[in-house]
Amino acid sequence: MMNRFKRKALRVIADFLSVEEVGDIKEMFKKMDTNKDGVVSIEELKVGLRNQSQLAEPEVQLLIQAVDTNGKGTLDYNEFLAVSLHLQRMAHDEHLRKAFSYFDKDVNDYIKPEELQDALMEDGAVDCTNVANDIFQEVDIDKDGKISYVEFAAMMKTGTDWRKASRHYSRGRFKSLSIKLMKDGSLNLGNE
Repeated sequence: MMNRFKRKALRVIADFLSVEEVGDIKEMFKKMDTNKDGVVSIEELKVGLRNQSQLAEPEVQLLIQAVDTNGKGTLDYNEFLAVSLHLQRMAHDEHLRKAFSYFDKDVNDYIKPEELQDALMEDGAVDCTNVANDIFQEVDIDKDGKISYVEFAAMMKTGTDWRKASRHYSRGRFKSLSIKLMKDGSLNLGNE
């Protein structure tokens, strides 16, 4: 499942996008929302993505489950925008910097556990300590107790976390995978 940190970061990025940048996405949302109820159902998304994407039906369902924050099996416009950003890799470095700054409240170039907890609680969660700790285990690659911009950008640019729950991977396996992706060039930080 897309971790809550990435989902929140995608929403922050969406807030920074210009009308021109989201215009096509908004039009696609309107076209997919065939019954005009303001949300896109699994069926509407399947039909809409059939001609525009290489995703198989099970992947579409996993994608909806990953970002469906209200648990109703539908995507509202903001959730749809987050999915689109993730799929289209619209999160350019400029947008990633702005999103990183949103979480880095004390402007020390690192996201601390307390800053992440506070940001996650903005979405209405009561206690995010365990969630924040899980995210830190996943994202804090060098295990220094804080998330650098490089680690944040790596999380945002990695596209597999919505397909498999990251908790299925041990810390060691995630770290070795991250290092392998960086070494072989699959994870391109800053040169996209």
